[in-house]
Amino acid sequence: MKRKLVVSLLLLAFTGLVAVPAFAATDPVSDAKAWFEQKFSAKKAWVDQAVKDGRLTPEQGQAMKEHFDQMYEFHEQNGFVCPNGGPGMGRGMGNGMGRHGGFGAGFGRWGGQAPAAPNTAPGA
Repeated sequence: MKRKLVVSLLLLAFTGLVAVPAFAATDPVSDAKAWFEQKFSAKKAWVDQAVKDGRLTPEQGQAMKEHFDQMYEFHEQNGFVCPNGGPGMGRGMGNGMGRHGGFGAGFGRWGGQAPAAPNTAPGA
């Protein structure tokens, strides 16, 4: 009797652990849409601040905002899906074995091929 009770409680706990995330799952398209809206509104806010600070001309700011609108429309027409997968890090060129040590298998800006930099260390 005690064994059946323990098994039943474990089964109930496992069911709860599996069922709760299933009911809490959200729509990936609406998540992606919210991510893109947040991304483009942040970019537009940055452009507004750059124009206000004089780092961009008003014409440059308007051109950038028009580009952001075009990119938003593109993603809207394509279901808010990134061409190479979802939002996040993409794979770069190389194997991550550039001049400097680091982690990654081709991840990063230079794809493992760091640009040449002069050695400015004292005594070099």
